[in-house]
Amino acid sequence: MKMRNYFVCALAWILISCSDTKLPEPNQIGFSYFPLEIGDFRSYQVSKITYSLFAATDTSNYQLKQLVVDTFSTLNQINYVLHRFSREKSSDSWQLDSVWTTRRTQNHAIVVENNIPFVKMVFPVRQDKIWDGNLFNALPIDEYQVTEIGGTLETPAGTFVDNLTIFENYDPDTLIFQDIRQSVYASNIGLVYKYSNILDFCNTTPGCLGTLEFGTKFEQVLIDYGEE
Repeated sequence: MKMRNYFVCALAWILISCSDTKLPEPNQIGFSYFPLEIGDFRSYQVSKITYSLFAATDTSNYQLKQLVVDTFSTLNQINYVLHRFSREKSSDSWQLDSVWTTRRTQNHAIVVENNIPFVKMVFPVRQDKIWDGNLFNALPIDEYQVTEIGGTLETPAGTFVDNLTIFENYDPDTLIFQDIRQSVYASNIGLVYKYSNILDFCNTTPGCLGTLEFGTKFEQVLIDYGEE
């Protein structure tokens, strides 16, 4: 009888312990860095410089707007439709530029850019976490890494704290090739800053070593956000 009472008490303790177990909050996982709601928009100022050995340097400045317009389901996953608009300056009307899709699973934040899926973020968010951004496409492995959680960034849209900084690549070798790509996400806002610097330098002869042949520099800064 004493042994039976012991097992009854032990079982009761296990049930109580399980009932006290709580799943992590979405913010603890990192979902707040990648919010998705129909009607949400973000607008950016974009600067792009294109270098070519056979043409003059081309510099373009324009504004980009991304708007979540709809959802659809595939394999029991909700996908969000992103309409991307562009214009030269704020006095111009927005023109539809492209349509992307995105989804957020329990483990990944995925953006499909021109039919190519990229893993922009993995959950739970963790300092120094590394993953393959090309996990779901046929491109070579491309290691992304969380380099900072909780930083501050000042933009034309405001000053954001509790940010998530991800380096999609960091290869600063300026003698042959340079590939630096960085994205910053603000909690409950999403992407607030993006930068890339991809440059190819001549390395065929000693005389041309270090001469820039091809490449692009790209900067995207948040200027407005909200809900339509």
